[in-house]
Formats: sequence, C-alpha cells, structure tokens
Amino acid sequence: MVIQRTNKCHIPYPSGPYATGCVDFMTEYSSEGCFFRLFYPTDVPVENLKEYSDKWIPWLPHSMYLKGFAKANRIPLFIYKHGPKFIRKKPYYIPTITNAPLSQTQKSYPLFIFSHGYAATRFMCSEYCNSIASHGFIVAALEHRDRSAAATYYYDSPESVFNNTPTWIRHEPLFKRYSVHRHIIRNIQVKIRLKEISKILDILFKIHNGIKVENIMNSSFDLDQFKGKLDCENVIASGFSFGGMTSIYAGAHDNRVKAIIIVDGWMSPLKLVPLMDIKQPILFINSQTFHWPSNIIMINKYCNSGGIRQLYTLKNTTHESHTDTASIWSYWLDPFVWRKINFISFKWTKMNPKMVLRIQSSLTIKFLNENHGYPENCTKANKYIEDHKDRHIVDYIICHTKSNQKTTITYI
Repeated sequence: MVIQRTNKCHIPYPSGPYATGCVDFMTEYSSEGCFFRLFYPTDVPVENLKEYSDKWIPWLPHSMYLKGFAKANRIPLFIYKHGPKFIRKKPYYIPTITNAPLSQTQKSYPLFIFSHGYAATRFMCSEYCNSIASHGFIVAALEHRDRSAAATYYYDSPESVFNNTPTWIRHEPLFKRYSVHRHIIRNIQVKIRLKEISKILDILFKIHNGIKVENIMNSSFDLDQFKGKLDCENVIASGFSFGGMTSIYAGAHDNRVKAIIIVDGWMSPLKLVPLMDIKQPILFINSQTFHWPSNIIMINKYCNSGGIRQLYTLKNTTHESHTDTASIWSYWLDPFVWRKINFISFKWTKMNPKMVLRIQSSLTIKFLNENHGYPENCTKANKYIEDHKDRHIVDYIICHTKSNQKTTITYI
C-alpha cells in the first residue's frame, strides 16, 4: 500500500484499511448536554486520503484550548504559541474527512467510547481514535464538562450557534489542594463523566433505533445513515490517564460496556473506592515513566481481580507519548524527558512518537480481535506488534480461568 502525501502538516494517517469520516456532535443548549466527536469508517481507502485533504479538520479548533493547555500545565502561553515544532508555519490537521458518508459495507459497527485525560480534550488522542475507527468501529471521543478538560464549551441558544458565540467552561486547576482532597474532587468528577458516557450511549442507541436526535452543531448531517448500523451489544469503553480510570468506572456501573481499554491510566483516586467487580476483559497499555507505587498497586488489584487481563508497557515512553502532542511538538515540554537525555551523545532516548501510537492502536486491535471477535482480520496489527515486541514492548499478559475452584494465571 502506497500512502499519498500532502503538503499539509498532519498527525499520522490511521492504521486501518479505510479512511474515516468525522463530525462534532453536541446536544442541548446547556452545559448539561453532551459534546463529543464521532469518527466512523467510510468507503474511501486510506491510501487515497490525500484526495480529500481539503476536508480534513484542524487539530486545534480554537485558540482558547491553547490557553487552557498553558494554564493547566503552568507554562507561559507564548511558549506554547511560539515554541519549536508546535505551530510552525502551518496548522496541524487530522486526516479524516469531514461529514463523509458512513460505509455501508458492514452489517453493523461496534461502539468505542473514548474518555480524555486531565487537562486534555476530545481531540488530544485523535490519532488513536481515528485509527480505531479505520478498522471498522464507530468511535465517540468525549469532551467532558466536569472542569477537568483544558477547556470546553456549550451553546446556550440557537442564536449563539448561528453567531458562533459559545459559553466556555474553563479548567479547574487543583495544584494547591491536598492530595486526598484532589482524589475526592476526582471521584466527584468521575461520577459526572460516567453520567456523560451513559447519556452518549443513550443518544447513540436512539440513533441506531431511528429515533430523531438533534445535533445542534450540525443539523444538516444525515444521522439516518447510522440507523440500524450500531452494534449495541459490543460497546468498548476506553480512555487515557484520568479517562482510563473513567472507563473502568463506567465498566463497573454500566452493563452495556463489554470491554475496557486503559491507556496509561491514572488509577490512584480509585483507592478511595471499594474494589469494583469488573468482569469484562481489560487491556492496560502503560508508558515506562508515568507510574508510581500507589498507581501500580491499584493497577495490580484490577489485574488480579479475575477475568481476562492484559498489560503491556512500552519502553522509552512518557505519559504524553500516548497522545498526539508528542507528534506535534515533540517531547520538549515533557518534564520526564530531562531524565532520559543521554548527556554524553546529547541524543533523545525516547521512542518515536508515531511508532508509539501505531503500537498502541495495534495492541488495541489485537486485544479486541481476541476477546471481542472484531475486527475479524488483524494480521497487520499482529505483524506490527511482532516486529517491535522484543525492542519496544514488555508483555505481562494475565488470563484468569477457573478450573476446579482454582485460578490459573498464565504469563506470556
């Protein structure tokens, strides 16, 4: 397969066989509504994406998000705006086709719900969401309104939509709060996040059943093409960092979730919550430098709680390796990177960020194929994992099976 190139700066192309379509979706004229980005497969082969580059969407939809990133990370705004490898001479784009028709080649498409991390947004992990959709999933990337997002917004009336005058919800920093207090706040927020995930599933199920739902941001987009096309029996909850904790919480409280994928999960706030009964298969994809003892203890609790559990650690990675940001502005803003510089040769020792994202989506597709039965063909993903396994991936795969009232744990 030969990928056509374009002069536009963009995050990596999706790893699946099909190009994706994309639409932003907002319900209700209040902060109680839902806001998410929908990625879905189209009939366009991924190698032909260049032909549709005029319909790609900007990675950064509004400058207010940039201000939110700066405030949340306590970094001066001018560094984000003018630092190396960020804005450059051209904006960055997501290689997905705005408002493209949904592919009708499959009978139905499993649902993949993605929750962003602390001080992140619906577009922070666009490569990951875009790649999963390109393998035949419908992906809903939330933008939470619990004040954990770097910034988000809603429209309070049809007039504000017409005039494009949103009401912004700013990020609430918690740097000065005590650790236990932060965990209490996070538990309050995760309950709001759970409510949003459940509402989005309700919305998507209504669309599947042909019930009219209004998208106040794009009322002309044809939602009828999704009627009868969603596999409502196969819902996957996933998330990055705080979103990882959100996805496992959703799996415990919403029985529509059939599998959980946690990308470098921030699990520590769960220590204030009794151990939840999680029967669904869980995949953990971890970075090398993010995790500390209390976080690892919590991960181990859920790894050993019964059911199918798989855990991978990607070598020479940091927390932001799992997002688009390392591809866009490299690792220069990452505080963990300074520990990993080889001061003799003055070379970075980080894994190539595009490779991290490709391994991440490949591990996800392999896991869903083995435990979900979809996609049916993951040969390409399996080969990519095998090609990088020894050098870049640490396996710690746990399969729990009951035999004569005993638990057998197999390490691969």
